[in-house]
Amino acid sequence: MLNPLKSALAVLTLSLTLSSCTQTTVPPVVPEIPRASAVKMWLTTGDQSKLLSSEPELHFSRDGGETFPTITVDSSHTYQQMEGVGAAFTDSSAYLISKLPAADQQKLLKDLFDHQTGAGFDYMRLPIGASDFSLKHYSFNDLDKGQTDPELKKFSIAHDQEYIIPVIKSTLSINKDLKIMASPWSAPGWMKTTDSLIKGSLKEEFYGSYAHYFVKFIQAYQQAGIKFDAVTPQNEPHYEPDNYPGMRMDAAAQAKFVSQNLFPALRNAGLATKILGWDHNWDQWNYPVDLLNDAAARKALDGVAFHCYGGDVAAQSQVHDTFPGKSIYFTECSGGYWANNFGDNLKWNATNLLIGAPRNWAKTVLLWNLALDEKGAPHTGGCDNCRGVVTIRSDNQQIEKNVEYYVLGHYGKAVRPGAYRIDSNTYNTPSSGLQSVAFQNPDGSKALIALNNTSDSLTFKVKDHGASFYTTLPAGAVATFKWTGEDSDTPPPPAPAKDAFKRVEAEGFSSMKGIETEACSDEGAGLDVGHTDDGDFLVFDRIDFGASGATSAQFRVASGWNGGTIEVHTDSVDGPVIATAQVVNTGGWQNWQTVTVPATAPAGVKKIYVVFKKAEGININWFQFSK
Repeated sequence: MLNPLKSALAVLTLSLTLSSCTQTTVPPVVPEIPRASAVKMWLTTGDQSKLLSSEPELHFSRDGGETFPTITVDSSHTYQQMEGVGAAFTDSSAYLISKLPAADQQKLLKDLFDHQTGAGFDYMRLPIGASDFSLKHYSFNDLDKGQTDPELKKFSIAHDQEYIIPVIKSTLSINKDLKIMASPWSAPGWMKTTDSLIKGSLKEEFYGSYAHYFVKFIQAYQQAGIKFDAVTPQNEPHYEPDNYPGMRMDAAAQAKFVSQNLFPALRNAGLATKILGWDHNWDQWNYPVDLLNDAAARKALDGVAFHCYGGDVAAQSQVHDTFPGKSIYFTECSGGYWANNFGDNLKWNATNLLIGAPRNWAKTVLLWNLALDEKGAPHTGGCDNCRGVVTIRSDNQQIEKNVEYYVLGHYGKAVRPGAYRIDSNTYNTPSSGLQSVAFQNPDGSKALIALNNTSDSLTFKVKDHGASFYTTLPAGAVATFKWTGEDSDTPPPPAPAKDAFKRVEAEGFSSMKGIETEACSDEGAGLDVGHTDDGDFLVFDRIDFGASGATSAQFRVASGWNGGTIEVHTDSVDGPVIATAQVVNTGGWQNWQTVTVPATAPAGVKKIYVVFKKAEGININWFQFSK
């Protein structure tokens, strides 16, 4: 194989030769570097000349320390375990897919759900009853005005049996490991204050009936051979649309319904289906915080879910940082004909969803309609210019793959369910930067997704275990890289015991005094903690110092003022001091430096307090102990 630097030198030499006819230059001989594992690459460009295209393999070689922009992948630092990417089996989507000729339907489903030949979707969402993307408004227990059915004797999923269930079963024949979650847009109208699917809230007298409604829905689908991984109590509970089903459910009401009705009903029926709260936009992240502050609801909820239609993706980290033991799911964002520029859409989706959502703790990245026609139909109310992941034309049933398909495919091609997000840094440049997110699959293979969010092509290297490969991305392009094994001919040092000496993100505290989190521009991005005054502290419940303790500590810090002192205590805020670091003015609140100091940490897993003394402004991104 050719060393990438040797190749670059050869190109430079050739250009010099062509520019000077009187001079002939012979390239110097560069020793061959032993070949490490091959790197698969898929590429999508803003001009659509490359659409999830398989590119020639790249290869690792020993890293020579060159000053190329560098993404460093580090599997010793792991974060959330991933579930997958996908979209929604809306009534409209399932209907359009069901009307395709059998061969065309099978090809489309393979293009969507087969990770070898298609986009590799592994997680989907299903509305419980009608949404705005339905052929009609319906629930599974519709009654005439004024009637009630608390025992749900008239419950039926006959509507879904016509084409939704057959399409899902065809999908499961292609991807048997596909997981599905379900979300209602409204309870049956007779359970609500409006006696209608439109607007209103759930009457408290029917909380028990509504919980049983979930149980009967899940059981009916199980009888059809379809299981649900999770449910949410209500889609977009702070929005009451006036022309399609919706229902308001404030945080206190959701906490009560989940803890006292839905969770007991599911478990009493022998159902292990997870419950996710909120299921609405980033901009109201105080709702999931209020929800999880309720002790009973917190026990019942596996986590919370977010949509993209307001706020910023960093809100997911705000909730994670407050409740680090709870899962974060990203469950809805729609493409639309309001944004037809492929390149701009590619960058926005990659920045905020493909990369941004997992970097802010999301276990899934789900878009809205799996399929719509060229008019954004069929729909009954709601959005009239939304776009499906694919378009099925109404005139000839031809299938068009939209930008959202390629965005999700960059994950689905290389990342499998059960993968863990691992460390990878972003690389900032004056014109924006090189963004990334990395994963390690259950089989040990690694995947890196990168976006060149600049206006020029960018050559960079990817480094893993002391070896690197080199590549160039066009402006605005997205690429996925996948490789296996250890990628250096010099094996890494033996790993310490599981979780020992793991780098600790400062925003992952279990409790604190006087601290605020904020967006961080350092490697790894995410959040840092700051706004520290004398006596403020962070608490971390389980820090593993290994079998023989730690003798060194590193702190990643910044200060735009006078700094101060960081003390690490065990057991209590006044407990034994195991490390002390002096922080000086680093030249700015986001000008980061690593401070290394001695440590005297005891063996085992300890609760620690990171205490700020004589602090006049210290920001901290992470810290790490070592032996």
